[in-house]
Amino acid sequence: MKITFVLEWENAILSELDRTSELLTQIHLQSNIQQQAQFELLILHNSEQVSEEFISDFLRNVLDEKNLPEMEETRVLDVKDAHYFQLKNEGVRHAKGETVIILDSDIIPQAGWLEALLNAHQKYPEAIIAGATHIDYSDFIGKCFSLAWFFPAPSDRSDMESANLIFSNNFICKKQLLIDNPYPKMAEGVTRGADTLLWKELERKGVKLFICHQAKASHPAPNGWEHFFNRALAEGRDDYLRLFEKDFRVDHPAFRFFKIYLLRSKNTIVRIWKNRAKVNLSLWQVPFAIITMLTYYLFYLIGGVITKATPRYAKVSWQI
Repeated sequence: MKITFVLEWENAILSELDRTSELLTQIHLQSNIQQQAQFELLILHNSEQVSEEFISDFLRNVLDEKNLPEMEETRVLDVKDAHYFQLKNEGVRHAKGETVIILDSDIIPQAGWLEALLNAHQKYPEAIIAGATHIDYSDFIGKCFSLAWFFPAPSDRSDMESANLIFSNNFICKKQLLIDNPYPKMAEGVTRGADTLLWKELERKGVKLFICHQAKASHPAPNGWEHFFNRALAEGRDDYLRLFEKDFRVDHPAFRFFKIYLLRSKNTIVRIWKNRAKVNLSLWQVPFAIITMLTYYLFYLIGGVITKATPRYAKVSWQI
């Protein structure tokens, strides 16, 4: 069996490259000890953002520094003008493996991640199986987002969980499934949410989604204050525009969006207080964490309001 790691490079630009270095280390280490499969690494990038030469040099330096062998095949593919979901679609199309593992370039798999995904895929070969992703809570901002963003809090679970929503940052499935069902094209200006539409479509077709809690990986919080505010504004814009999509359409989108904002703000307070011990958040840090995330959701609200008032401006702004 041949398996292709499909790795987009856009998130590596937004996050710290130390995370990408650790990701590359882990997938080479973990694939090297798997004897039942051959592995290919396919890296997708947009040359307007980063050059092939930079990526190739970066990968070579990581492997040399850690004294790691290369995979059987490694390719770096330029997809001009493409962004996150388009990069993933093109990666699947060009993958040589009959099975693909879709990865974001800013996640860090934990020990045993690959073996757990492969075992789960062997058990449920027709399904899409995602790893269990949590926010890296090694610093204060990570603790805030770990508790109050859309990612679940860290867990000690190791079971398989049936799901109707998974993240696109690490999952395994047959290549043909994504060839037949690529990420859909989104409304103009929207940068996130195509996966939510795809999961809905696959659910209608009877495709099962699972989360393998034994395959754990961490994801970064927004990197710096500029990314913090841009991400909040973009998330508000994308969530507001999603209410006009066929699968999520409502009669009063502005009112529904405001209710979502209120619910997230309320949940911020409850989740930070209730789950603070899971991320070692000190009691004196709790009010600062609440203020930080309420600020994030205030800008989330502003992003939606601006989108309603001036949709043309919102669609060309906050590209993340």
